[in-house]
Amino acid sequence: MCAVPKPECEEALDRLFEYIDHELPEDEIHRIGEHLKECPPCEAEHKINEKIKRLVNKTGHDVAPEDLRARILQTIRATRPDGA
Repeated sequence: MCAVPKPECEEALDRLFEYIDHELPEDEIHRIGEHLKECPPCEAEHKINEKIKRLVNKTGHDVAPEDLRARILQTIRATRPDGA
C-alpha cells in the first residue's frame, strides 16, 4: 500500500473480499476493478487474497458463519498498519 493511502485504496481494500466473492453491485465491482488495474499495491493485495481463497476452497466446502467472517474482517482491518 502507498505511504499515504488514497480513499480509493481504502475502499478497494475494505471491499476486497466482497469483490472477490462477487457480492457487490455491478457498478462497485466495475469501480474497484478499474482501481485494481491502476494501482499495483492494491492489485498485489487482491492477488494474495484470491490465492488464499483458492487454497481455502481446496481444503473443504464448509462455510464459516457470518459472525465469524465479520470478526475476521474486523481483525484484519484493525491490524493493518494504516488502520484501513
